Amino acid sequence: MSRTNSGVQRDLGQFDCTLLVVGAVIGADVYVVAAMGSSFLGPAQIVAWLAAGAFAAIIALAFVQCATVAPDVGGTYAYARKAFGPLAGFVAGWALYLGEWIALPVFPLAFANYLGYFIPGADAAVLRGLAIAFVLAITAINLAGVRAGARINDALTIAKLVPLGLLIAAAGLFVLRRPDLAIAHVTPFAPQGWAGFGPAVLLIFWAYAGFELAVLPASEVRKPALTLPRSLISGMVIVTAVYLLVSGAVIVAQPSDQIASSTRPLAEAMGAILSGLGWPGEIGVVLMSIGAVVSIAGVYDVFTLGIARLSFAMARDGFLPTPFARLSRGGTPWVGLAFQCVCAVAGTLLGDIRSLIDAAVFFLGIAYLATALAALRFVAADREHRIQVPFLRLLLGLAGAIGVYLSLQAPLPVLAGGALAIALGVALFAFRRGAWHDAAGLLDIAAERERELAGLAVRFSRPCVPRGRERRAEANDDRGVRCSYLMRDAGG
Repeated sequence: MSRTNSGVQRDLGQFDCTLLVVGAVIGADVYVVAAMGSSFLGPAQIVAWLAAGAFAAIIALAFVQCATVAPDVGGTYAYARKAFGPLAGFVAGWALYLGEWIALPVFPLAFANYLGYFIPGADAAVLRGLAIAFVLAITAINLAGVRAGARINDALTIAKLVPLGLLIAAAGLFVLRRPDLAIAHVTPFAPQGWAGFGPAVLLIFWAYAGFELAVLPASEVRKPALTLPRSLISGMVIVTAVYLLVSGAVIVAQPSDQIASSTRPLAEAMGAILSGLGWPGEIGVVLMSIGAVVSIAGVYDVFTLGIARLSFAMARDGFLPTPFARLSRGGTPWVGLAFQCVCAVAGTLLGDIRSLIDAAVFFLGIAYLATALAALRFVAADREHRIQVPFLRLLLGLAGAIGVYLSLQAPLPVLAGGALAIALGVALFAFRRGAWHDAAGLLDIAAERERELAGLAVRFSRPCVPRGRERRAEANDDRGVRCSYLMRDAGG
């Protein structure tokens, strides 16, 4: 065990960091986007899942490089600020905030789709009502205090993984016993051709977001320049393999036209698999629907509080209205939560899941580009802290290009609206140009939130964390700073 100059123990090895990667990425997103690629590519959507996994791994190298050079900074716009100054940092952070904020209604809509299975005759109005009730319930839980929201999430962390394992196992048995049906469902492999590859990758990539979290505890990693790249690669291989197996299970279970129209893809896939094996399909649908409801609830719980924490930090530094910086007696940013609640309700009434994900990934692509450019700047300025990866500069340049590619796959209305939103953010920053030093303080606050969340993730993945660090984390909980805007759940 070694220590940094600041006294932080370097006791995380490759296995620990690999678990962080897996836990940070695999989550409820796959319940949402498992069928979306089918409408563009048919069974060939599995290729888009593979490509999206490779894209995520390459982009994550940029985060590894940034975290290696600046392990005590953390955060997309903190990296951009350190590399290029306050304006670049603000643009990166603004894009990230918009991406996460726009995605707020996605989980309530997906939650309602899966829960709607248990309500016979539920129409669109009923499903919207369920989504709104879900938003109100999660908001109320978080208004009760940070600890209440965190305890709910702790209880739901493992539950999201069990149904995925059961689906993969059932699909394997289905392929062995009914190869005729499995082959029929994947033939032809690409019925619509490959023109829809880009839009499919855009939607599917959303399931891989979260890899940023795994590099945040870089200051606690033994030999980070070597350990982080290795753990990233091994972790993303595991994540991509799981997603390929889940996607493959969906593909072999049903014809592609049925998959494309499904609002509960994993539940319907499990039902079709069990029916094909001669077992009651209803059991599979019920099991996967329950798993989806539980998983999505856990995701949205932390997602909601994390974005509220970011708006709190921005308001405290003057980039959002002052009321967003107000805390309740329980240490909860109640104005931000209330505002998000209103926006999420509006989004569930006006938006659809696919359009919301398109917009979210558009903004995430900009944030990833900023991180890749920052990593290239760090490599040029600090050769001593280069991560040990062949063709590093080429891969970092490719990471930036992938960020641009993802953003450009968005539909034209999203491109136009997104460009306008970024321009408005720049105008806001210019209007506040007298507060550039305040912006630096904002980035430091956000960096602190990142480090605290990283410590929390380490505790989830490694129960044998030294007691001293547990006590410090508990102290952070008491100050009401447990969550961060980068993480949509405690593992996904």
